[in-house]
Amino acid sequence: MTIAPKLRSTVLRMGLCFPLVILAPLLSSQEVEGRGNGTGALFSPADYLEISTPLTARVGANVYGFYLGNLQAGIALIEVTTKLSNHLAVTPSYLLIKVPANGLALLTQEPQNADYREHQFRLSATLATSWRHFNFAERNMYARRFTPVGDVDRYRNKVYVAREVSVGTYRCTPFMFDEIYHDFAPGNWLRRNWVVAGVDLPAARYLTFSSVLHPAGRSVLAQCRLSRSRRGRSRRQTLWSQNTGK
Repeated sequence: MTIAPKLRSTVLRMGLCFPLVILAPLLSSQEVEGRGNGTGALFSPADYLEISTPLTARVGANVYGFYLGNLQAGIALIEVTTKLSNHLAVTPSYLLIKVPANGLALLTQEPQNADYREHQFRLSATLATSWRHFNFAERNMYARRFTPVGDVDRYRNKVYVAREVSVGTYRCTPFMFDEIYHDFAPGNWLRRNWVVAGVDLPAARYLTFSSVLHPAGRSVLAQCRLSRSRRGRSRRQTLWSQNTGK
């Protein structure tokens, strides 16, 4: 299959989050997520790398890597997105989370003797559309989590809204999303509900700053991204990338 010229683009993104304020509630010794309702917080810079490339006209691959400095924690995500139509895409993916014992101790506020390692195999379907300059997307995801204390089935539902805003010649993109996590475990059906608002602020051709407010977790994220692409990506391609992974 011939790849359309506008799709022949490999996108490389590198970023530094500063500051990344992470909520640190009293967690179970073998759970790194928490519930977003604790009282403490810790500061950690976070570096990330993203590589996105099309495989065919409708199939693209994305690879993400995250590293949280103070926690010495790493996260790797590999996903392959297939566009079934202009508005529907499916994405199988694999996620690895690794936290050393000293980083886990910072999160749990308890001494730890073992590292935390989690594997996730995930499958999602995303609906995306645009209306009156608004971009909408809804992602439904099933994840199979393999954790140190057992296996868990998880369902996630994410609703995303964004709109590009012009102020004179400057353009920025405010966005908001709500994501619900459901675990198929006794007494733990509603894991958490995250409501996040933020804005992407382009600073240069390949440099973007983002500011994100996470009211549920009472956290704030300031982020800069450096992007380099052989060719530009369409707005719809960017929307798929924002909502099929992570």
